[in-house]
Amino acid sequence: MGGRNLPFKVGDLVEARSFQIGFRGAWFRCKIREITKRQGRHVHLLEYYDFPDEKLKTIRLYQVPYPPLLRTRDKHKELMVRPQYPPIYNEKQMPNASEFSEVAVIVDNSWKVGDLVDWWSDGCYWCGNITQLLGDDKAQVELKPPPLGEGQTYDVFLKDVRPSLDWSLERGWTILCQEGESGRPCPRLMKPINQGMINNLDLLTPKFREGPCPGFM
Repeated sequence: MGGRNLPFKVGDLVEARSFQIGFRGAWFRCKIREITKRQGRHVHLLEYYDFPDEKLKTIRLYQVPYPPLLRTRDKHKELMVRPQYPPIYNEKQMPNASEFSEVAVIVDNSWKVGDLVDWWSDGCYWCGNITQLLGDDKAQVELKPPPLGEGQTYDVFLKDVRPSLDWSLERGWTILCQEGESGRPCPRLMKPINQGMINNLDLLTPKFREGPCPGFM
């Protein structure tokens, strides 16, 4: 891990997560102020810009949640920093293909039980899944269980949720979703691809999972 060239640089807007009890599974919007290496590990100095009164904080690129997921010597390390979430477009209001200059999320705003979502609350995003649709544009969301989340259930407004995505150094952004009984497709990722003088859109295939999104928060 330590030998890879990272896609982050000072000044980038990113999201960083926490394993601190009370905030487990929370992704915070941040700005990178400094990147250093300590004892062979990448360390990022972050400004949490939704919390202007907070001091700058450092975070290692990889951390093991506590208690660890695997009770062996080979502890699974979770990625703690990722790029800022891609822009979201409704499929009925998508711009022209030529206007896409970055990865984008395409949604139809029709949520179902089982959908994996990020819920915006208290200045950060929490990863969970919809367990019940309540009407009046509200739903019940269950957060990921410890140690990757806090595990509680909340009634939320659907306007405050977004589709859950995963990001890795190898694959970039990928979709985390469940296939419901109706077979309704997941949200889509659109990615611009430049091949010589041609600029096409590549539709990225979702990854179907049967449980809560692993390693996302």
